[in-house]
Amino acid sequence: MYPSSREFSTVMRRGLLCALSTVALLGMPGVSWGQDAWKPAKPIKIVVPFPAGGGADVAARLVAHGMETRLGQPIVVENKTGAGGSIGADFVYAAPADGTVLLLATPDAQSVYPHLNKVRFETPKFVPVGGIFKMPYVLMGRPDLPAANVKELGELMRIKNLSMGNGGNGGLMHILSIMMAKDVKAPGTLHVPFQGAAPSLQALMGGQIDLMMVPLIVAPQYRDKLRTYGVASTQRADTMKDVPTLSEQGYAVSGDSWGALVAPPGTPTAISATLSKALREVLLSPEMTKKIQDMSLAPFVDSQAEFGSFYLDEYRKWGEVIKASSIKVE
Repeated sequence: MYPSSREFSTVMRRGLLCALSTVALLGMPGVSWGQDAWKPAKPIKIVVPFPAGGGADVAARLVAHGMETRLGQPIVVENKTGAGGSIGADFVYAAPADGTVLLLATPDAQSVYPHLNKVRFETPKFVPVGGIFKMPYVLMGRPDLPAANVKELGELMRIKNLSMGNGGNGGLMHILSIMMAKDVKAPGTLHVPFQGAAPSLQALMGGQIDLMMVPLIVAPQYRDKLRTYGVASTQRADTMKDVPTLSEQGYAVSGDSWGALVAPPGTPTAISATLSKALREVLLSPEMTKKIQDMSLAPFVDSQAEFGSFYLDEYRKWGEVIKASSIKVE
C-alpha cells in the first residue's frame, strides 16, 4: 500500500498537534526588551508561501506561538501559495516595513527560483530576521532498483536512462537531482516534476520513477520500503546516522533545505533586531528544540548577523550552481 498525499502530510500535522501542546511552556514570561526596543502595535502575520501541513508550515506555526507571548501581540500564519513560493514572497516584499508582516523564507523560493524565473522581488533586499530549521534530503530509489549502493547506482545511471522525481521544476529537489546526474555523468537522466514531494514519493514507492531526493522529515520511515543511497548534505543526519553523505561516497552533491524569517525591505534595525531576539529565545528553549528535532529537522539558531551572511551566501551559491550547470526550467 503506497502513501497518499494525505498520509504524507499527516506525519507533519501530528508533529504540529503534539508541539502545540507545549505552547504554555514556550511562552515563558519575564523577557525584558529594554526601553528602546520596538513593540508591535498590532497583530503580526507570518506568510508561508507553501501549502498548510508541510514542514515549513508546521515550523512557522510553532515559532509563531512562542514569539507572540514575547512580543505581546497575536501572530497568525497565512498560506499564500503558488509560483514556486514567489506569490507569498511578492506579497511580503510589497508589505509595509513595520514588522507586522513577515515571510517564511526557504531556499526554493528565495535562493533557487529567482535565478530560473522572472520575479518581482529581489531576494537580497529582504531584511533577515533569523533561521528556524535546516533539513537535508536523502537520495532514495524504488524498492526493486538493481543497484545496492551508490557505486552501483552510478554505473546503472550511465548505462540506463533512469528517472528522478522532484516536487516541482526549479525547486531544490530538482536542482540536487540535476547535480547528481551531472556528477555521475548521466546526461540522459529524466527529471520528472510533480505537484509537491508527496505525489513524487508515491510514484517512487509505486515504481513509476526510479529515484528521488526524499525530504529527511519522512525519509526514515521509508527505509525498509526503499533503497537508501546517501544524504545530500555536508554531514550525516542525526536520525539516519548510519547513512553516509553523498560527499563521503565521492559525489559533490549537497544542499540543505532551510526555513527562516525575513522582513520587507526597509524594515528598521530596531524592529528586525527585536523580532530576531524573540525568535532566538523561542528556538533556544529545550521544548522547542525537542519538537523541531522530533520532526527530523535541525534547529537553525544563529545570530541575526550570522543568518544575514548565510542568507546572502545561499542566494549567491545557488545562482552560481545554476549558471555553471546551465540549468533551465522548461
